[in-house]
Amino acid sequence: MVDSSSALSVPGSPFDAKVITHAIRLVTVGALSLRATSRACSISDQSNGLTGLDAPCQTTIQNHLLRVGLYLIQRTDQVRADWIWLMDHFVNAGSQKCLVVLGISLADYQRLNRPLTYSDLTIIAIIAVDQSNGEIVCSQLEQLAVQFGVPVATLSDRGSDLKKGVELFQLKQPDVISLYDIVHLVSRLIKSIFEADPRWEAYRKACCICANYLRQSVLAHLKPPTPKTKARYMNYDREVRWAARALWLLDRATCGYLSDRQKERLPKALLEERLGWLRGYRQSVAVWLEVILVGQMICQIVREQGYHRNTSAAVRCLLTSPRSEPCRKLVEQAADQIEGMCTELDANQSLPGSTEVLESLIGKGKRLLHHNNTSLTRQVLAIAAATTTITMDLVHAALSACRMKHLRQWVADSLKPGVHVARQVDLVTSPREQILRIQLAVKIPKI
Repeated sequence: MVDSSSALSVPGSPFDAKVITHAIRLVTVGALSLRATSRACSISDQSNGLTGLDAPCQTTIQNHLLRVGLYLIQRTDQVRADWIWLMDHFVNAGSQKCLVVLGISLADYQRLNRPLTYSDLTIIAIIAVDQSNGEIVCSQLEQLAVQFGVPVATLSDRGSDLKKGVELFQLKQPDVISLYDIVHLVSRLIKSIFEADPRWEAYRKACCICANYLRQSVLAHLKPPTPKTKARYMNYDREVRWAARALWLLDRATCGYLSDRQKERLPKALLEERLGWLRGYRQSVAVWLEVILVGQMICQIVREQGYHRNTSAAVRCLLTSPRSEPCRKLVEQAADQIEGMCTELDANQSLPGSTEVLESLIGKGKRLLHHNNTSLTRQVLAIAAATTTITMDLVHAALSACRMKHLRQWVADSLKPGVHVARQVDLVTSPREQILRIQLAVKIPKI
């Protein structure tokens, strides 16, 4: 397939590093499935005038990908005294949770003038646990500090176990700064503001009723968005934007400003019957929309500038224009919390304020796990491989250091049989079903 004299050979593999590098990049960067990657390699092989039969199969690609991921989380040459750690948990199905920790050095972050990307970060840890609490998280952070060095700061969404764990870690390492992801901070403040407004809950109930009426009608495309079941308060913007845009549509329909095609598609009487109730919420929607947009501006400020001594002042600048009382409350509370976190920073020091890049990576990892309802499997190591640029030198070093026996040992030590394994064991074919299958398999004579 490839001239082996011009490529690095891979120990324990019939393929050279160039082929494996190309395959892994198709999975991590090209977002192809393992099966599609194998076929793409075969097509590429045929395009070069070969048979296409020598391309790596999906199992081979998966094994090499996971060995690269294992190599990255087991490296011992990443000790620094200025790490900034981004942390989050995720779980798909089953009882196991996975702690993912990414790092960037303070020196590297200070040189950036943009939000973080995958290439800026180094994978620190992927740790699967049966349960997680503050004490367990603290123990994990202590182990990572021994392996990589004590961090300057940690950044997380301050979930209950992460928050408690970092607080316990700070008792032993008081110089470590704990930062709160700005998106979660602002979203929780917006949640408290909206839930204090009795009209908000009434509006959401009205949206559910409206959605039921519109779902199978000519106005189905105007259906209100379905509320998220998880972290619902972080998705209020979708519900508020829908109301603002639906009101604007109603106003244009009433004034006759719709195009002929829109008038044909949107019967005025039906539009008024199904969406006319929104007019009773016009003033509230205007206030909610302002709160949402100002919250997004706060997030944008921190996303671009990070946390520093003047971040709270930059946020308070949003109060220069006349604002509604809920909006002023949001800005003031956000600025106060940001100021509290930044008091420990040096005058010229700046630290990241958003874990969006980590959440994006976790979302990518769930895609690499194939199904959203799949429990943790060894494929979780693909998250580590997705954090770096895959080169032939990296592939050669990884596959030289991490053999299949190391991968199997890590799986045995770190993961327990998942939901899919338990399903195969517990939900076996019943004797009655087997008998029926045998009976029905009898060849039926032609008549």
